Amino acid sequence: MFSMANDSSLGELMNNLFPDVDVETPLQEFRRTLVHKRMKDIASAAQRAAGLVMGIIEKHERRMQLDDEFQLVIAGQLALYRVNISAFLNKFVNPFDYNSFDVVEVHPKSGLVKEPKTACVQVQPQKNMPACDLLAGYILGLLNDEVTWLEESLSPLRRTLFQIYGLARSPLSASLERHFSEEVDGVFDHAMDTFTFAGTNGWMWRLHFGQPLTSGYKIEYRKPRQGWWNPLFEDMDKESTGHYALSGFFDLVEHLSACPALLRGATDWQTDPIFLRKVAADYPPLAKTLVGRLTSDDYNPNEIYCYYDEPISHDQADTIRVLDEQVLERALA
Repeated sequence: MFSMANDSSLGELMNNLFPDVDVETPLQEFRRTLVHKRMKDIASAAQRAAGLVMGIIEKHERRMQLDDEFQLVIAGQLALYRVNISAFLNKFVNPFDYNSFDVVEVHPKSGLVKEPKTACVQVQPQKNMPACDLLAGYILGLLNDEVTWLEESLSPLRRTLFQIYGLARSPLSASLERHFSEEVDGVFDHAMDTFTFAGTNGWMWRLHFGQPLTSGYKIEYRKPRQGWWNPLFEDMDKESTGHYALSGFFDLVEHLSACPALLRGATDWQTDPIFLRKVAADYPPLAKTLVGRLTSDDYNPNEIYCYYDEPISHDQADTIRVLDEQVLERALA
């Protein structure tokens, strides 16, 4: 049998790395000992992490309580969350079952409801992180939702909270106003149900929300040195092609805040083709960049595809034809 003591330098190294393991043993026994030690270390780390989780729940007993089904109800700043602890523990017992969290129930701050919304909230694990440490980060993230809901990785939670509250005054308002004030110099006017923010090239954008007869936002813009607002869409959802860049509030604000500069050189895949032409029809620098495309021999509005690789509708193609004429007229004026 091979003895680890045959190599004194290796034996010394092993003694330094694993002082509790006797290297004067056969190779396989030595390796089994190391694996067993690692298992026990992992179990000890899991036990410490479990204590951490229970300590968090106990420390925040006023805002974290177990209901009669042993589901953890967390009172966040923005909403109430109901977490299936048992499902998580089942995964902990059998990690091969499924290595992700179940969806969390999201209830309005006013109280638990019979048919709650759900969100798939994930925590980014670190290498060698015990499972219960992951759970600790998960419940603390929900407890401090006023900060974490704006993180890019938590877009499912953002969508769910928007489904519950919308843009009217709600528990979301304070953090939302701070976030967009810093990001795009944005201002909410809840008396008028508008959100105004800066674009590029001196442009300003204004979204109208809370309109009872529309499904999407009304969009207006104001160019430099203008004292009035120009209408762009009365109902964005109905009048555009449904491009993903304009599909949700966060994506819409991000896209518009980079416009009109972003539109110069943008393809019909990168932005909504109707939106692009509506802006160009009133913005000569952009209109001029589109002349070559619109006068090309192989250009056909019926062959424009929306972002999910389907052709736009005939009505949308007809709208684009009318806008193309306006864009060329503006470019050649």
